[in-house]
Amino acid sequence: MEIEPGLLREPPGRITAHVAEAVDAAFRRARSADGDAALVEPLALARELRAVRAGLDARMARVTATIEASLASTRTGTHVGAAAADGEAPGGVPVMDFGELFGPLVEVLETIGAVPDDDVRGVSGGPVRAVCAPGPRLVSLHVPGRALHGGPAQVGARVVTAVNAALDDLETGLRRRHDEAGAGTERIRATVEELRELGVARMRAYIGGMAGLMAGIRPEPGSR
Repeated sequence: MEIEPGLLREPPGRITAHVAEAVDAAFRRARSADGDAALVEPLALARELRAVRAGLDARMARVTATIEASLASTRTGTHVGAAAADGEAPGGVPVMDFGELFGPLVEVLETIGAVPDDDVRGVSGGPVRAVCAPGPRLVSLHVPGRALHGGPAQVGARVVTAVNAALDDLETGLRRRHDEAGAGTERIRATVEELRELGVARMRAYIGGMAGLMAGIRPEPGSR
């Protein structure tokens, strides 16, 4: 932070107001610069995933019905081996359960989205005190008269130290809030990894089931 020497001749309250305005303007510019990388809104993403799951379930139902109809049309003179196993439709056609793949992730996203963050504040101690809120944005800045001594560089350094300390405290508070709500980073990573492994296993099982189904379709003895 650079402070013009002439500003230090102003009353402390006016100096603090100018500095606070500059800090908050810097935060706004930073958010604007990151505008292209849209922030993920957990609840909105959860709704989209629910819609994707519903679409996949509908497609799977159509595919299964089509395969079952094909099997029925060729059932005369053929034999479909093995009864339906777990994860198969009544006709023996393998199915994918997208609920178990999407459900846990949707639950985590909805948990994150339900965590109230607006009331979390980051506060710094010391002679120069700053209070920051999520955004981030500067809620308040207090620069006492005794902290205005030593020249513009030292005053600027004290403000930077206070604001950074408030931002660090804010980050700690947000992390604690999410951990307490069961939406911490570690849980999210663990859930994503579990779903990745489950997805691979379910896809392999589906492919194996389809291969077994096709291999089990063979002519009945004595048929042409």
